[in-house]
Amino acid sequence: MRIRLGRWVTSGLMIGVGLGVGLGLNASRAIAVPELLSGDVILARLRDDLPDWRVINGQSLACTYQFDNFVEAIAFVNRLVEPAEAAAHHPDLTINYNRVALLLSTHDAGGLTELDFRVAQAARAATNPDGQPLTCLSNAL
Repeated sequence: MRIRLGRWVTSGLMIGVGLGVGLGLNASRAIAVPELLSGDVILARLRDDLPDWRVINGQSLACTYQFDNFVEAIAFVNRLVEPAEAAAHHPDLTINYNRVALLLSTHDAGGLTELDFRVAQAARAATNPDGQPLTCLSNAL
């Protein structure tokens, strides 16, 4: 069984650390830093795609979802794994029993990029895959 614990980008090298995997380096995979979005584009994307999300300091997207219980909150987090891995872009998560706070920013670019909106939209859809997505709590993070 092979379990990956995380992936980091350091000096253009992909470093994978996993249980029983050890440390592997792959210098052949260069990762381009995505382009920053303009303020106008960010506002339009929020209005059109993520009206309940917030922008923090012009650099991060934020949303907190509330579920009925801890099990549903963790199931939501598990549904985020595939889209985050597919985008190679991972949200900062805070779990407090039945609440999950997400914070997205493209740190390498120094702000918000298309990757942040792509993962935020996937998160929104993952809140309720069989129905209407949940809405962010208005004053929580």
